[in-house]
Amino acid sequence: MDSKSLMSLSMPVLSLTDSGDKALRLMNEYRIFHLPLIQRDNYLALISEDDLLDWDTPEEPLSLAEFINFRPFIFEKTHPFEAIKIAKEFNLSLVPVLNEQNHFSGSITIDGLFGFIADQNAIKESGAIVILEIEQRNYSLSEIARICESNDIQILHVSMKSVEGSPHILVSLKLNKNDVRALLASFERYNYVVTEVYAAEEHTEDLKSNYDAFMHYLNV
Repeated sequence: MDSKSLMSLSMPVLSLTDSGDKALRLMNEYRIFHLPLIQRDNYLALISEDDLLDWDTPEEPLSLAEFINFRPFIFEKTHPFEAIKIAKEFNLSLVPVLNEQNHFSGSITIDGLFGFIADQNAIKESGAIVILEIEQRNYSLSEIARICESNDIQILHVSMKSVEGSPHILVSLKLNKNDVRALLASFERYNYVVTEVYAAEEHTEDLKSNYDAFMHYLNV
């Protein structure tokens, strides 16, 4: 597998004539913190939300900005591990990808990288399965992963299924631990709806009773 296979072609790009305000609107719409700046097929820079928020005149075109000097990228034929390395090193929400001619090809999002990591380990590991019901426009795998990691739990696999006649999706998380009681409490604090929980037999009864008690407490 190369990095090209993980590219998301639906991610927008910016041009020199776009304003900083437009860039911020696109970042908010797509729930990301970076967007590539492109001129024709040439990748000029990666624009960050932080730079835009610090810009005194975001209503002006990006061609007038002084912070167009950050240019991380990977090539299509590199392994996805290189994309993970770049994303971690610079704390990126997406990684620009160039082809052999050094032209912009697309972007790999953090959600795409999380999916790749999860797929590497899901089959051979045991652990609980938690199913969340989320409005599709609010879905963010990176946020879900942060909540899991704050409870010392890793996502091994993730899958999604649309809820017929509803704007919601069901997100199934295969985790690396069976005891996920603390994680369920964290999901509730962040207003996630947990619809189902599956765990190893020795944890199931205890998990269900504790979860039901916690839900009762919230509803009091």
